[in-house]
Amino acid sequence: MLTKYKFSIKYLPIKKKLSLIIMTSALLAVILLSSVFTVYEYVALRNSIIKEFSTTSKIISNRSHAALLFNDAATLQENVDSLKIHDDVEATCLYNEANDILAFFSKGLMSKQNDNSKASCPTHPSRNLNHFDDQYYQVSQAIIVDNEPMGILYIKVSLQSLHNHLYNYVIATAVFSLIIILAVFIFSSYLQNFITTPLLLLKNTARQVTKNKDYTLRASKESHDEIGDMVDTFNEMLSTLQEQNKTIIDDAESLELKVGERTKELAIANQELEAFSYSVSHDLRSPLRAIDGFSKALLEDYGHELDHTAHDYLKRVRKASQKMGELISSLLQLSRVTRKELKDTHFDLSSMIMSIVHQLQEQDPERIIDIQIQPEMYIMGDEQLIEVALDNLIGNAWKYSKYEKFPKIEIGYFVENGHTVYFVKDNGAGFDNKYAKNLFTAFQRLHSPEQFEGTGIGLATVFRIIQRHHGEIWANSILDEGATFCFTLYDNRPQDDESKSFLTGKNPDIKPNKPVTDSKNN
Repeated sequence: MLTKYKFSIKYLPIKKKLSLIIMTSALLAVILLSSVFTVYEYVALRNSIIKEFSTTSKIISNRSHAALLFNDAATLQENVDSLKIHDDVEATCLYNEANDILAFFSKGLMSKQNDNSKASCPTHPSRNLNHFDDQYYQVSQAIIVDNEPMGILYIKVSLQSLHNHLYNYVIATAVFSLIIILAVFIFSSYLQNFITTPLLLLKNTARQVTKNKDYTLRASKESHDEIGDMVDTFNEMLSTLQEQNKTIIDDAESLELKVGERTKELAIANQELEAFSYSVSHDLRSPLRAIDGFSKALLEDYGHELDHTAHDYLKRVRKASQKMGELISSLLQLSRVTRKELKDTHFDLSSMIMSIVHQLQEQDPERIIDIQIQPEMYIMGDEQLIEVALDNLIGNAWKYSKYEKFPKIEIGYFVENGHTVYFVKDNGAGFDNKYAKNLFTAFQRLHSPEQFEGTGIGLATVFRIIQRHHGEIWANSILDEGATFCFTLYDNRPQDDESKSFLTGKNPDIKPNKPVTDSKNN
């Protein structure tokens, strides 16, 4: 309940908060003062009763000395009856030293000879009684003559008058407190306007600026205190925003012109790139094919007339032209994956991987490799580009494990921190892990061409494909112990419910991370 109360106060308007604070403070002050005055009045009345009847009991005791000595019952009764004129005295009793009642009266009993009246007198009164209870005040006074105790005077006083006086006092105090609270409320409501009015004007100005985006508006200054300083600061902020907004609009117009110019330049550059790609694809490949073809013809037709050195030269020419052709093909592929429009589809990744592996086995049927492919992996992405990426990754694993006695390639996925991570793992040559960051840069190779052939473009192409899918790719390896390439797709891309099952690489009926042996080629 307390938390809910605090929460509701938090969202009250400032005017109501001020009223609540002022009225609560005033109420607490009035209650505190009223309580103090009431307690003071009660204590004062009690002290007054004590003082009055202590004095009265002493007077009557002194007047009863002679009557006690001469056993004058009439005088003693007269002394006791003198308290009847006091409205609050309920009973008065006078005892001798043996606690025998010599004179008494009890209010409401007409006959002092009535034995029932003695019921108001205690049997053995205390000599120093001074006691308050809920209804009565009781006091006793020892009667001493010549330092010898001769008797006891007992007085019982009703507290009804005290209670009535306190009741009237509390009523009067409550009425007076209500008048004070009402006056405070009226006066505070008037004073609140000096605080709330400037704040409300500032709030309305801020709301208009936010709604209309009009930074020419200014808040009016109603006071010269901290709120006035806040209004000045707010107006300065509006001036700054107005200047910045003007600068942004001017820059936006200028930027729009520049973007239009850059778009035209980019379109021209794309056309030139297309023309260049066409030229490379047709005009540059044709001479290379001619060089390779005529070199082959020389070896076949005139090889018997050439010495060993000439044979070696022609073979090098053929190898260089073929490598140049591969390099051109790789560069064209990198260019295509950069410019190709993405077409996302849901497809079976495991089936695609099996197809790539079968093609590699057909190209190199003599190799025996243990290949494990995780079954029924599903993914969302551009099927053609994903196939190019996997073809490069699996091709690398195939190539760099060729010197292993028992080569092994594993392809699958795992889930880490809510992301699906796909991997291609081999037990081949591996590389020094400190050079891993250079792997995905074009023309960067960590092995010599004599060990493993290649153009240095394949992993750069893979990197660009994964990047276009808003994913990440990384590699881990130990030299001579194999390498693992991992990648994710669409890590930062919002996903609908339909695609989530594909992006996690799972079907509802599939148990993840269960490898399956695809084939062992013989």
